[in-house]
Amino acid sequence: MKNKFIFILAFLMLSAFPLQAQNKLNYRVSYELTYKLDSTDLESSKSEVMWLFANNDSSLFISRGAALKDSISVNVNIADIGSERWKSKMEAAKTEFEYRIFKNKSENKLGYGIKLMDDKLYYSQDIDKIKWDIHADAKKIAGYNAQKATTSFAGRDYIAWFTSEIPLTDGPYKFAGLPGLILELQDTEAEYVFKFAGFEELANPLEYEIFPEKYKEVKKKELLDLVETYEKDPISYVNNYVGEGGKVIRIGLEGEEKKDYLRKHRAELAKKNNSIELEK
Repeated sequence: MKNKFIFILAFLMLSAFPLQAQNKLNYRVSYELTYKLDSTDLESSKSEVMWLFANNDSSLFISRGAALKDSISVNVNIADIGSERWKSKMEAAKTEFEYRIFKNKSENKLGYGIKLMDDKLYYSQDIDKIKWDIHADAKKIAGYNAQKATTSFAGRDYIAWFTSEIPLTDGPYKFAGLPGLILELQDTEAEYVFKFAGFEELANPLEYEIFPEKYKEVKKKELLDLVETYEKDPISYVNNYVGEGGKVIRIGLEGEEKKDYLRKHRAELAKKNNSIELEK
């Protein structure tokens, strides 16, 4: 069964695409995200590195794992698939966060994008949907002078610390709109905590098409429903999927083998019940 799912991963890699250059994102901000996905076990936490690629007007927020996966897909060597080298690369590209957050500040537009097989989809909302209260409290973070701000968003209350000493007005995930770069952000229950881990000006800016043409805009509910359908039964989703040009793929799990996989898969899925957005 493991080999079959290596093949699935290979298919997903090969269905990705290089994006046409439109925006040169010349800065990269690194955050360490500590998160608690299972509301029944809040004593346990995990962490991932998240990246914000940005310029003064646009940005892309993505997990390091998802970025590595994109790089693998662009530079894939067919002969490598299934090898130890391939498995090592795929291990490094593991992530709980497959989404991309696109921001275009001049248009006050934010997009939440995700790939499902060959389908690249996103929904959009206004950046200024998040309203901030700025406070007088101040502290130093990694040598930068930072100021406190608070907000409520999607069912959680947040505390942020931002600095005007870095030439960006942006932040992790969907958060932006402060007069500076958000260095730290956490909800008041400390279930999602973003901590500043580095800032650099890139010698070779990331060329990225903000709101990529190959991503189709859909309603938020439609996208979330599709993701839920996929997550509940990825085997049936893949087996019933018809891609561009009639492309199909078949996962040969049937009977008890399929039932056993789905039992384990759904048990793991049940532990991922504490999304960053409590209100959809």
